[in-house]
Amino acid sequence: MKKLKISFLLLIVLLAPSVSFGQHEIICKSEIKKVSVFINQAQVERQAKVTIDAGVHILIFDKISPVLVDGSIELKAPDGIEILSVSMQNEYLEKGEKPASIIVLEDSLEAVKERLFEIQSDKESIALQRDLLLANKSIGGSNQGVKAEELEDVLGIYQKKFQEFKLELVLLNKRQKEYTSIRDLLQQQLDEYTSGTLALNRRVLVQVKATKSYPEAQLDLIYLVGNVSWVPTYDIRVNDQLKEVQFVLKATVNQLTGEDWRGVHLFLTTSDPFSGGTKPELKPLYIQYYIEKEGAFNAYRGNEYKKLEAAPSSMNNSMEFAPDKVITKQNSTNLEFEVQGLSSIPADGKFHLVELSRFTQAASYSRQAVPKINPDVFVTAKVQTNDLINQLNGEANIYLNGTFTGKTFLSQQSGDSLLITLGKDRRIIAKREKVKEMCSKSFFGSNRKENNTIELSLTNSGTESVLVDLEDQIPLSSKEEIVVKLIDGGAGKYVAETGMLQWKVTIPAKQTIKLRFSFEVSYPADKTIEGY
Repeated sequence: MKKLKISFLLLIVLLAPSVSFGQHEIICKSEIKKVSVFINQAQVERQAKVTIDAGVHILIFDKISPVLVDGSIELKAPDGIEILSVSMQNEYLEKGEKPASIIVLEDSLEAVKERLFEIQSDKESIALQRDLLLANKSIGGSNQGVKAEELEDVLGIYQKKFQEFKLELVLLNKRQKEYTSIRDLLQQQLDEYTSGTLALNRRVLVQVKATKSYPEAQLDLIYLVGNVSWVPTYDIRVNDQLKEVQFVLKATVNQLTGEDWRGVHLFLTTSDPFSGGTKPELKPLYIQYYIEKEGAFNAYRGNEYKKLEAAPSSMNNSMEFAPDKVITKQNSTNLEFEVQGLSSIPADGKFHLVELSRFTQAASYSRQAVPKINPDVFVTAKVQTNDLINQLNGEANIYLNGTFTGKTFLSQQSGDSLLITLGKDRRIIAKREKVKEMCSKSFFGSNRKENNTIELSLTNSGTESVLVDLEDQIPLSSKEEIVVKLIDGGAGKYVAETGMLQWKVTIPAKQTIKLRFSFEVSYPADKTIEGY
């Protein structure tokens, strides 16, 4: 009996870890008021108003996200309230708060299951009645006959009853099928909502000391949470006039913290709280004899490339503008977007779009064709970049005259302009063919010579003339004994370093134009070449 009492007392202690003798516990009912979303985390600010008397107390904030980042908790309290300690604990015995949408689904699912149970019970009752009738089908005993009129009455009763059973079963089966379908849909929706959801069983305990009484003290609990991210995306819209390009910058936000953000002030920032802030330091550099190692040069160049790729772009500290619903600020180290009004983002792990900015950029348009690779002619726009485009790299959906034409990716540019492919001009078809009668192979001493002539044709089926930038190439030599010579560039601009040929060609309406270029390749007769 003594051991039983000791075990019972031990159980009480284990089940009540938050009990602090001589200290008053205050449950702080708090609401999320502000959320600042970083690249892969978020800072949550909760607010509570409680009465605090003079003395030492334990403030308890419950139903907190289980992905709270350790060491990130901060409490703002009125002057005169001293914070003594901060700790966290998990309340496993208390069920986490469920979103209202999930509660509605669960209640609906339970009601449908009860109706299905009633239908199944009715079907079993009919089956039992039918079996009882069949079990008592003998009429008048074994030694006594039955008059014809009596037999006819009994058979009529049986027939009527079995017909009623049949009709009732048809109706019940129909209803069972309908409710089963509803049950499956509700279960599917509930599974989707609850997949990956987290129980709000984390508690934050703050020990404070108050020098006087506070009848309505405002407390702000601030902490970081994981399972959050946002990425920029763009819509690029162009119309027939081809004067300007409209950019719509959006944030794709998703969070799976367990805490629904309902009616909060939302901020989005490009900063990372854990990106580090330590200045790099130079160390002494010593000259040594070079010892060549296989792959060392490529590894060095690869590392240098990564460093250059990650280099931050220049920032304009004075940049600040206010669209209708978002205020954008350029700080010294990051961009910050303040969404006006109140926002709601549930903890469902789905992607939610928040529009951040709309702006237009002047553009120069052109049509470009590379028939060696693709017979289509592409419409492109060259726009000047700005700080948003340079700093916020992301996927972009392209719309021409309101029709989706494809996707591209806007990335940080080395220059101040950006080339965007808007789509294909279906009115123009490009072709590239070898002119066989003008291609030949011959021997000259110990060398072999190959002459090649390429014909490019562009057909415009439209009703207006079109200017097209056309590109092609001749091969480059990788060996001293292989000599490549341009014979006829077809009036195109030739870049010897790259072998590129470029033309600007105007194609009249309903016509086809053709142009040719020729080149010669000379190489040792005992060798075989490839590459063109």
